[in-house]
Amino acid sequence: MHYYPLNIHKYIIFLLFMGIVIPSKAQETIVSYIKKNRGFTAVKDSAAYTNIIRLSTNELGLHELNEYYPNGNLKRHGWTKVADPRRLYLEGIMESYHNNGNLAVSAGYKDNKLSDTLKRYYENGLLKEIRFFSSSEASPNEFLFQDQHSRLIYYADSTGRQQIVNGNGMFEFKDSINSEKGQYIDGLRQGHWEGTLKKGKNKFEEWYEKGVLSKGTSTDSMGNVHSYTQRDVQPEYPGGIKNLMIFIAQNYKYPKEALNAKVSGQLLISFVIEKNGLANEFEVINDLGYGTAASGIAVLKKAEKWTPGYQYGMPVRVQYSIPIRLNTAPAPN
Repeated sequence: MHYYPLNIHKYIIFLLFMGIVIPSKAQETIVSYIKKNRGFTAVKDSAAYTNIIRLSTNELGLHELNEYYPNGNLKRHGWTKVADPRRLYLEGIMESYHNNGNLAVSAGYKDNKLSDTLKRYYENGLLKEIRFFSSSEASPNEFLFQDQHSRLIYYADSTGRQQIVNGNGMFEFKDSINSEKGQYIDGLRQGHWEGTLKKGKNKFEEWYEKGVLSKGTSTDSMGNVHSYTQRDVQPEYPGGIKNLMIFIAQNYKYPKEALNAKVSGQLLISFVIEKNGLANEFEVINDLGYGTAASGIAVLKKAEKWTPGYQYGMPVRVQYSIPIRLNTAPAPN
């Protein structure tokens, strides 16, 4: 994890991808109550789930991770190299469960990235898909198109009807919002694909060569045609996220009340990057009080305009979150 210290009135601000933890009384586990927006709460009844990390490690130096739904059912089980719920570093097999107790996902991780085999299951217990990641290239980011980093070995619909077997077959997906269909050969997309988005308001066509998208065109609800060669493009701050972190460190104004109270810890602020690249809809996920969150939002509003995210060649609104680590310890010379 990188951080960027800066002297500000003899205090320093650290920007880290880290977070708070709530140690248990026995100090054998770290228990955290996590809200729907991924923030932390001290009240169990207001949490969407409970995160428990065992402080002792196994023979591989990994901490056991268990998460539970409010009804006590297991939500997720796996292993992390770091005993901190805000910066989990996944390693080995991670299993997630539906609320009814059935297995939802079984995925292999190496160095906090998807690796080896990923299996998904329907809530009724039937196997949905099997993907194989040949290398740890894809970070666990749902925004990204997983076909770029994996081969689809098996796929079936919720009734158990198999579409892809041993990496080959005609794939067809449809729900209440989106649809798409096309061919898989040796686990990779091949040839002409087509589909609809937003209940048929938008349409797209794509052409693949051994899993690589060579050309894509989409037509929006106004009849405008968009060309693209990447299905998903994440928002980007000018110069990258590193530049944004430096900007925050240089421009964040530590409230006097927070300095007097010697407030330290991490802010976590969520916001939406609009289609025009402007940041909007700021939400404080973790607050340290004493005006620290207001100062965090103020500095983010002063930052430069982003390059927006794109899907199917069309700009989209994307939710983003930024952690800001504050420390009132005296700055080193």
